[in-house]
Amino acid sequence: MKRPLKISSAVALTAGLLALAGCGGQETTATAQGGSSFGECEVTENPPTHKLSTIKEGVLTVAASLPFPAGYRGNTLESVDGGYMYCLDAEIANRAGLKKINLVNASFEALVTAKSSNFDFAVWDIYDTPERRKVVDFSTPYNTYGTGVLVKTGSGLAASTIKDATVGVLAGSVQLKYVQETLKPKDFRVFSSNDDLFNAVLAGQIDAALNDTATVMPRAASSGGKLEVVGAYPVGGDVAALFPKGSANVQVVDQILADMKKDGTLDAIMDKWLNPILGGDPGKLPDWAA
Repeated sequence: MKRPLKISSAVALTAGLLALAGCGGQETTATAQGGSSFGECEVTENPPTHKLSTIKEGVLTVAASLPFPAGYRGNTLESVDGGYMYCLDAEIANRAGLKKINLVNASFEALVTAKSSNFDFAVWDIYDTPERRKVVDFSTPYNTYGTGVLVKTGSGLAASTIKDATVGVLAGSVQLKYVQETLKPKDFRVFSSNDDLFNAVLAGQIDAALNDTATVMPRAASSGGKLEVVGAYPVGGDVAALFPKGSANVQVVDQILADMKKDGTLDAIMDKWLNPILGGDPGKLPDWAA
């Protein structure tokens, strides 16, 4: 399993990290605060500029399943001012000569099934899969993840016993397909949001939640010792920006990401905003490959 970009081991949890949550299917929008400063995100001065064709002139409209404080820091759409996904959006906007971001709230399932398309692109750690490419387009990847197994601390669940457990997954996720076709546990439940999924673990309604490591690790680290990630499956892969099918902006964002990788900006964003909230190294989780 590949590791996320430059993940450091045993990093301290960012103080005040809020619990991760998903959202329903109703869409709402808000213009990000901070004007051209993009909240607390630091953007590159005078970078090479690549022109994007945006649905709203002078504004980058970005979709995500919110709230998601690790990626989009803030309690409301209007208050988002940081987070590794938002700062990635900010740097892309900056390199496209844009000064504002408009956030659009849509469910994860609506994004990957093209039920929502009123945005320039979506950034929510979405896996690039052949099935999804039938209805949407993807940029080149900006990170790589596997699947973590989130349980109540001290549950005793092991790779050898998970097939006898009740497992929870997110609707439309790669983990759902894996559970149905490969893992085949005694029972599984499908949830519409991360909040519902993680609360089901805490309430004992399910024995484990399977989700990408960048989602379950911060949730465990911020749980006050109530949750832990006990293993990982090599399920997942590259995460990338998602575009409405046929978008003319895919090649432009690919070029911007290539520039960011070359000059170290992408690593810098992950080092500042993502690594501190993981609470550990995903590459050191026990391999539970079925």
